[in-house]
Amino acid sequence: MSCGAFEQRNMKENKKGFKLSKVNWIFALVAIGISSLVFLRRDGINGFSLSYLFVSIIMAGIIPLIFALCVWLIKGKKEYSGTYTFNIILFLICFGMLKESDAINKETTDTVNLISKSVLEYKNSINNEDDGVSAYKNHIANVDEGIVTMIRNSSGNEQEVYRNLQKFISIYSSVMINWQNSFDSVMQPRILDYSVLNNRTEFEYQIDVLKHYKNQSELYKSTFEKRKSLIEDFNKDIPKGNLTLKGVMKGIKNKDSIQKPVFRPFINSHIEYSSNLIAVVEFLQIIEGKWEYKNEELIFNSVELEERYSTFFNKIEENENRINELSDKLIEVM
Repeated sequence: MSCGAFEQRNMKENKKGFKLSKVNWIFALVAIGISSLVFLRRDGINGFSLSYLFVSIIMAGIIPLIFALCVWLIKGKKEYSGTYTFNIILFLICFGMLKESDAINKETTDTVNLISKSVLEYKNSINNEDDGVSAYKNHIANVDEGIVTMIRNSSGNEQEVYRNLQKFISIYSSVMINWQNSFDSVMQPRILDYSVLNNRTEFEYQIDVLKHYKNQSELYKSTFEKRKSLIEDFNKDIPKGNLTLKGVMKGIKNKDSIQKPVFRPFINSHIEYSSNLIAVVEFLQIIEGKWEYKNEELIFNSVELEERYSTFFNKIEENENRINELSDKLIEVM
């Protein structure tokens, strides 16, 4: 056999048709198996997650396959040139996914730390008697920023859980801010300023402010009591096995266990406080002309009226003391 014929035969042997080797298939199946296990464990087995995973696997397989085929053609269809390239590209993809996952985990940790720091700053602001609404708005802005990060770094049902959590926080924070504003209105010097309670317009104004405070307190109570069911309703289409949803619900359950025993008497005291404030202003309106405010003192025409007023006033003082006591406890369990 001539030397030229021998070289031609070697070239033919080195130019077999393109196909993946057993090592390629094993490597690909291992990569698919691990990524599938991680994804399904996080998102749960459902139609969406399976479809999303199926498309992701196809796209992840096509990229190294295309590179491998291109290299095989460029190398003159040399044996193993494509299979080596396939493994290298698949390894780089897996390595990139791990790096991305590590970066996401770090950002998630940073986000949790940011929210924890924000809670501490909010507590300090309240303890320092700073403006409650401004402090709460700053805290909620930090929480929303954290959730936006979570949404950006997630997909599928996990992302939907974070979007629903964002919706819930928006509703809850709106109720809380409206309640705080109504309470701040009651704390204005004008309310229960007996020197200005001398005409129908003023009586109606103060009663309206106090009734608004009572309504907002009842709404705040209702929203707090049903926050778990609200989140469940928002996520009714999310599979129960979703780990992110489980984590959110576990967090709500833990918060309820430590916050409800304090919040319930706290908000009930506010509701009772508002009722007693309304009662005393309405009482003064009914007996208008039978009392006067002179030298910073309320003077009634009879002992009976003075005793009835004292009863209201004592209840109001009890409410205020109870609210102050529970406010400190509520801050501790935030």
